[in-house]
Amino acid sequence: MDTLSPGTKLGRYEIRSKIGEGGMGEVYLAEDAGLDRKVAIKVLSESLLADEQAKSRLVREARAAARLDHPNICSIYEVSEDDGRSFIVMQYVEGETVDVRMKRKPLDLSECLSISSQLADALAEAHAHGIIHRDIKPSNILITPRGKVKVLDFGLAKIVSRRVAVDTEAETAMLLTETGVVLGTAPYMSPEQLRAEQLDGRSDIFSYGVVLYEIMSGRRPFEARSLAELTSAILMRDPPPLQSHSGVVPMGFEALILKCLEKEPSRRYQTMFELSVDLDRLCRDCESGNISASMKEAPTVRMDSAVSKPLRSWLLPGRRAVVGFVVLVILTLALLGYMRFFRHPTNNAQSTNKYESSPAYDAYLRARVNLKSENPAQIENAIALLKQATSLDPNFAPGWAELARASNIKSFYFSGSDAEKKQLNEDAAVDVEKALSLDPNLAEGHFARGIILWTHANHFPHEAVIQSYRRALDLDPNFDEAHHQLGVVYFHIGLLDKGLAELEKATSINPSNTMARFRFGVIDMYRGKYEDAYTIFKSTPLTSNPSLWAFQCATALWRMGRPEEATQLLDDYLQKYPKDEGGVGTSVKAMMLAKAGKNREAESAIQRSIEIGRGFGHFHHTAYNIASAYALMNQTGLAIKWLQDAADDGFPCYPLFANDT
Repeated sequence: MDTLSPGTKLGRYEIRSKIGEGGMGEVYLAEDAGLDRKVAIKVLSESLLADEQAKSRLVREARAAARLDHPNICSIYEVSEDDGRSFIVMQYVEGETVDVRMKRKPLDLSECLSISSQLADALAEAHAHGIIHRDIKPSNILITPRGKVKVLDFGLAKIVSRRVAVDTEAETAMLLTETGVVLGTAPYMSPEQLRAEQLDGRSDIFSYGVVLYEIMSGRRPFEARSLAELTSAILMRDPPPLQSHSGVVPMGFEALILKCLEKEPSRRYQTMFELSVDLDRLCRDCESGNISASMKEAPTVRMDSAVSKPLRSWLLPGRRAVVGFVVLVILTLALLGYMRFFRHPTNNAQSTNKYESSPAYDAYLRARVNLKSENPAQIENAIALLKQATSLDPNFAPGWAELARASNIKSFYFSGSDAEKKQLNEDAAVDVEKALSLDPNLAEGHFARGIILWTHANHFPHEAVIQSYRRALDLDPNFDEAHHQLGVVYFHIGLLDKGLAELEKATSINPSNTMARFRFGVIDMYRGKYEDAYTIFKSTPLTSNPSLWAFQCATALWRMGRPEEATQLLDDYLQKYPKDEGGVGTSVKAMMLAKAGKNREAESAIQRSIEIGRGFGHFHHTAYNIASAYALMNQTGLAIKWLQDAADDGFPCYPLFANDT
């Protein structure tokens, strides 16, 4: 293939410079004259297009990959041909690939976990659309200056259907013989890929495990001096223990990586969703400090120098054996406690920057980490930390605002008695007014005021809540969670387009706002787009809110005409979470029983959902499901009563009512 010189035209694109090459082709920086933007163009190697059948398949699969729309996937704009050259036009993203980044300096632990999480999100999205990458490796993972991961080369991915791929033997041979591909690709290939067997998403999961091992340790799990020896190692040998290379390995991560690296696909994680559930749980354990760490004396995973200097001063010869391990554990836990905060930094920092010198700031940051996960233990941790923060500095306005929000979350989702709810709500109201009296221009304060207003006890005053969120956004337009919650209010009252617009802003500002991304699927549900909704739900695990995930997924499956799968999902959920917060899972079961003509069982499920759900913050969704169940049983009076209850209690989503016939 002849290298293209600057100024060469490919359609409306003008080549500026060559920026990379490999066995698949050469990559150029180019200018899109029509849209006045930079693009990356991969001119495909002639060997990939040896015959018309191979060429048409490659173009078809690249076009399928172009439909992927995810913040961690490098977008494909066009697949085209000019003067006999076939090429793929892609988003141009500034940054450096992971392999280059690791050569420059070792990755620290928070970077490793950020990369692993974002890469998992990208693969889950692709697999949900029936596309496998087949070439996951550090040189295909780019990190932007802001720390966002972009997975490259999806234009050469493979469409799979029911775990069947085609022409695998020829493609593997090509990958192992093209110039520059052997050393760059073979170490990341799965055993079945090397054996030229049929591939599915589990092959990507193996490659994902190789990448995780390498970024954690700085070494590949399978190393050899020749391709034959490397192939033998991947097919036959177990990787060395991660601790033999790495200095700091949070407990549980090695088990996750080794499960990815199982030789037999049936023994690996079966889906990226399954893997993501475990990954998210481990990250939450890290952020809460509920982890142990495996360590060795000279860490490969870099710890920040600010903590390594005091460590050296403690480890004097006479004390090393006594305190060395203890201090390392303390420092590791401190690092991991901040890990998720730095991995997913919130974008509403401008109104709290002036408080960074406060003695309360440390406890405040740790509390915010706990508040990211809506589970009872971490909410209690957050409340304790925020009380500590406001005790250390009574004038620390952000601490009072977050304490109000934490009390609201506990009242809304987890508290038991009405008396406890009332006390928590009163405390929250006092705390938010304290915050705003100290700092009237605190975006977090106006946001917290909106949060605590939007409750059953306050009769869900939508207009006042919208005003509070808008005030917060006037003060800080990049406050992603304010955009998210404003979107939630909008779609609850039936303003679906406005809700969608706010969710798009939230995820644009913070692509790691998983809950906001999940709620794109909720809006699709309300519009009757059940398959689109289910695709989003599958690719967005919510381990911190399993009731919401199970409720929406089961409802989508049922609406799609897959009641057996919906029933199995609900049964699994109710067995694992018998408390069924809000009774929402049980209410979905009531709808399904009513549809099946099992009226007596449906009535029993309705009463059970009322018994366990009353007092829950989002009981209006349970009420709507009860109305639907009664409608299916032709009990019109009760259906109208419960529908009115849902609307009066914060859920007047009339477009949903109209669509759901």
